[in-house]
Amino acid sequence: MQISRINKSVKSVIHLQKDGAGKPAPVVLYKRSGDRKKMSSGLRPLEKAVRRLVTAEAAALDTYLDKHERSNQKSKNGWLKDMVPNMVDAGKEGKKKLRLNRLMVK
Repeated sequence: MQISRINKSVKSVIHLQKDGAGKPAPVVLYKRSGDRKKMSSGLRPLEKAVRRLVTAEAAALDTYLDKHERSNQKSKNGWLKDMVPNMVDAGKEGKKKLRLNRLMVK
């Protein structure tokens, strides 16, 4: 028996089969892993905001690094010549990932 899609609310799926003596024995077909995050409900919005901020910073830094390397290959001291436009573009990318309007608490 194969289980395809299971809702997140399902904790386990157990099938009762008869054993050698004819008694029903439970066979676990699916069991949800116990890796649920434990956190105070008051801290969840803060954790979400911090996670979004860090993700946005990582995206901005990755973008800057790519543009820095491309500028360096393009011309001599290209990273220095293109520093401001590269930083502006990286900031825009980070701002897109941050989605500031969703971070504000209403």
